[in-house]
Amino acid sequence: VASTLIYLELSKTVGRDFVFDISQGSNLITISDRLSEQDSLPSHEAIFKAVGLLTRDRGQILAGQYQVTADMTVFELLRLFRSGKVIQYRLIFPEGWTVSEWRNALGKAPYLTHTTARLNDIQLAQLLGLAGPLEGWLFPDTYQYAKGDTDLQVLSRAYEQMKSILTAEWQVRAGTDQLKTQADALILASIIEKETGFAADRVKIASVFHNRLKLAMKLQSDPTVIYGLGADFHGDLKRSHLKTDTAYNTYTRPGLPPGAICSPGRASIQAALAGSNHQYLYFVAMGDGRSYFSLSLAEHNRAVDQYQRKVQ
Repeated sequence: VASTLIYLELSKTVGRDFVFDISQGSNLITISDRLSEQDSLPSHEAIFKAVGLLTRDRGQILAGQYQVTADMTVFELLRLFRSGKVIQYRLIFPEGWTVSEWRNALGKAPYLTHTTARLNDIQLAQLLGLAGPLEGWLFPDTYQYAKGDTDLQVLSRAYEQMKSILTAEWQVRAGTDQLKTQADALILASIIEKETGFAADRVKIASVFHNRLKLAMKLQSDPTVIYGLGADFHGDLKRSHLKTDTAYNTYTRPGLPPGAICSPGRASIQAALAGSNHQYLYFVAMGDGRSYFSLSLAEHNRAVDQYQRKVQ
């Protein structure tokens, strides 16, 4: 009879889904007491403690935030708490985001410990081990974290990922005479990222910029102007903006800007490192996500008249 009762107790399940936090220093007794107070034990408290003691050779209970499911028995509950398989949250960082957008998203992430909020971008870059601007050096991807992880840990992973991918692509680069360093490649990739979301146009846009750099022509990229304006840009690019000199204005200054203008994806990095595969020197947005490419200024001006309202 006793063995039957014990078997029945061990067969009982939690009966509901819930999230359970185990803090550092918690032990079998404190966890059992908390579960009992919440009426969340699948069996009698004494059974839970006894099974925990009898199976203690299977590992320690690990701190973290766990997802308990309704069908878990005592054994499964203890197995979960010893597994370290804590709840993972996801942060999605799209291609083309700026550091400001990254930090804003991190600041809103639930259960993430915020350790960098009081640091400016320069201080944060130094903390990550980067000598120059942080912009562009965070690889856009989906990152997972657990409760208690820090924003710095997420940023560090994104930085290391970008370094790794940029290095790998740099090693297999094609004709990139205009790009002297990996940082140059990142800058150009970030401009390509902002110029188009249409995959088939990336290499053509890269070619335009490579050709312009080779001929000592200004890049004349609108996204660089917008980035340089910062808070002074309110969504409507005007002709006066193109003449407003900033360090990032590629209408007023030759060559590449001093830093990236966003975090480019791998496809844009590959396009930047593909070199020039076309003779185009100009392009204009057609309004449907694609761009129209031209060999001459006259052809380009006709395309601008056809596809785009003139900048005021």
